[in-house]
Amino acid sequence: MLSPSSPGPNDQVTVTTSVTAGNSGVLNVTLVYTTDNWKTTNTTVVASYNSTSQQATARIPPQYNGGHVEYYIVAFDGNSNKKVNDNGGSYFSYTVTAPPANTTTNTWVELALVAATLGVGGTIAFYSLRPKTRASSTSTSQS
Repeated sequence: MLSPSSPGPNDQVTVTTSVTAGNSGVLNVTLVYTTDNWKTTNTTVVASYNSTSQQATARIPPQYNGGHVEYYIVAFDGNSNKKVNDNGGSYFSYTVTAPPANTTTNTWVELALVAATLGVGGTIAFYSLRPKTRASSTSTSQS
């Protein structure tokens, strides 16, 4: 189980999985992940294990926007037997989703860049770029 199911760039991802080991018990569980398709980077995270619920939980730190993470689980029992769950060789994976675009922020950034580029004149130009409000018109009739 992955939480959140669609992680954003500021989200730590929690991976929870069921691990059983018969009479010998579970000795340790780790999660191994990569952010570059196993080319140069792989990181091992020690999972916490609850023997009552037989659930192991590991956390993957926040990743950059659009980043792709692949991972698998490794468990050892009390007899030093190793079990790897790599989703049948396909690995488990998720892609970090982009946050929704905020046009207000983008507009303010553009205006700030204009102000920074133009210097003092930019500050005046900045205020002149704000929308003007229309004054309400009234009509009077003379008789």
